[in-house]
Amino acid sequence: MFNVFIICLREGAEIAIVLAIILAYLKQLGQMKETGKVWLGAGTAVLISIIVAVGIFFVLGTTEVEGFQAVLEGTLKIVAVIMLTWMTIWMKRQGGDIGGELKRQIQAALSHGSVWTLASLAFVSVIREGIETVLFVVGSAQETSAFATVSGSVLGFGVAAILGYILYRGTHRLPLKSFFTAMSVLLIVMAAGLLSGGIHEFQELHMIPLGIEQVWSSKGLLDQESTIGSLLKAIFGYSDSPNLIQVLAYITYLTGALYAYFKPEKLHNN
Repeated sequence: MFNVFIICLREGAEIAIVLAIILAYLKQLGQMKETGKVWLGAGTAVLISIIVAVGIFFVLGTTEVEGFQAVLEGTLKIVAVIMLTWMTIWMKRQGGDIGGELKRQIQAALSHGSVWTLASLAFVSVIREGIETVLFVVGSAQETSAFATVSGSVLGFGVAAILGYILYRGTHRLPLKSFFTAMSVLLIVMAAGLLSGGIHEFQELHMIPLGIEQVWSSKGLLDQESTIGSLLKAIFGYSDSPNLIQVLAYITYLTGALYAYFKPEKLHNN
């Protein structure tokens, strides 16, 4: 549940902040009558994301072709890692000017009389995060119950909605930079575990080699089937007996992703 909560809180916060910026700027411009189009675009994106999630879970739960489910689960996990990593680093680079860019797009839409552009702006902003969330939740949900998945999703998006409302009202200054940095680092660590799990799915089908079957064993110290062990497995991809390829993938990804995230941006001299 905790892993799904963190995922939905992080991605939901991005959605909430974008919508808060759009709605607050429309209010500032005296164009509140156009907010319905924003909600239409956002609502359509949410509906499509839910349909995609239900469809993926349905396929995973009903497929009977031997090996197909493992291939699909492994592929979803790896694709989710790629998308999340790219979006996390892209948002870090764009975060400083995201508000200004949104305002420019809103002004352009209003000046050209194309108010339906507001709906598409909200749609694109939400669907991007929505599909990313679906893939990451589906990949992580293999280690959690349906109740925990739903509960974590509701709580995560609920808290994100509250943060968005506070930002929209402008009654409190939120430490958004620190919040997103902490959430992004946590998601990168979780993604490393998801990548390791995706690789393991293919290894079970002998599509990826093991290297060394067991690099170490911490089973005596913390069994991955125990309560704490299963929790760490679900959140961070903990394995009490990992193979060499899993370990190398975990370390390589974690090192590379954290470096890319914290790497200082180059200053361009004009």
